[in-house]
Amino acid sequence: MALHIQNTDLPGDGASRTFLGRDHGGVPVSFFVQASPPGHGPGPHRQPYAEVFVLHEGSGSFLAGDEIIEAAGGSVVVVPAGEVHGFTASPGGPLRMTCLHLHDRMITEWVEPG
Repeated sequence: MALHIQNTDLPGDGASRTFLGRDHGGVPVSFFVQASPPGHGPGPHRQPYAEVFVLHEGSGSFLAGDEIIEAAGGSVVVVPAGEVHGFTASPGGPLRMTCLHLHDRMITEWVEPG
């Protein structure tokens, strides 16, 4: 049976909504739908699964291992499992994107900036 959920029915607020697959019948994916204000984003972290960022609008700098990727709306950034990563939204407006976690829940290990 298909799932149909309104974005506004997901936990969170106007800046970020969260879908956890385990809360919806064990769907094998979780995600954030978010709008990060300029200068904001999560610090360095990693997951034991790949994370996929689908950028809808705005731009940002993505840390992926030792690489810095400048990406904008219409881009997709894929970070492999276990790779340290993070992002910061660029000036000029929010970075609107969907952050896909390829797991039924989010497992995040925060790491010290290095």
